[in-house]
Amino acid sequence: MPTLAFSGTQLGPVVTWNPGETYAITIAFYPDAFSAMTGLDLSPFTGRTAPAEQVLPPPMLSLCRNFLDAVQGGGAETALSAFKDEIAVTWANARPVGARPMRWTKDWSRSLAVRAALTDLGRSARQIARRVKSWTGASQRDLHGLGHTEQLYAKLHEAIQDGEVDWAGLAAASGFADQPHMIRQMRRYTGFTPEQLRKSAENDEAFWAYRLLGQYFDEPRDQ
Repeated sequence: MPTLAFSGTQLGPVVTWNPGETYAITIAFYPDAFSAMTGLDLSPFTGRTAPAEQVLPPPMLSLCRNFLDAVQGGGAETALSAFKDEIAVTWANARPVGARPMRWTKDWSRSLAVRAALTDLGRSARQIARRVKSWTGASQRDLHGLGHTEQLYAKLHEAIQDGEVDWAGLAAASGFADQPHMIRQMRRYTGFTPEQLRKSAENDEAFWAYRLLGQYFDEPRDQ
């Protein structure tokens, strides 16, 4: 991997392996926000990782280089705080009208479709879909699938806490056509069946991100 790397939208499972101790910092953005701040069409970068110098426009690349220098010079926490302040200014200047924080992927994807319909002159279904993919690197169908998968994991987390997991009921409540549809979609986006993911997320260190996601679901819903 290059010292500074850019990764586009990932629609499938990602696995990393290192031969020894490695120090890395990953900063994630909502793709439409990143597209607005950089002017990038994200559709060519879906599933790709490339050196940041080959992708990012000079203003964003400069912010990233400054962040890297600050990490190396004074530590990650101070550098990240300064980077967040700089990004906040960039976002304030680039933020599209109507863009606002969303808790759930399904709500965010709906807001994208609405914003795409109100942007520019063309408002056909094809033009709206093209704009959404340019802003996110994902099709509307993929965004719907990710929304259902997120809902499934949230409801699964709740069911585990209640001590009763009904897969057929969870599939219906999460928006899937049936249980086999749920399994196919979960395997597509995570690489695992729902049951495999449930078992691994309980105690496998490699699945720490799913435990962190569970803590997010435990937060009050009005935040």
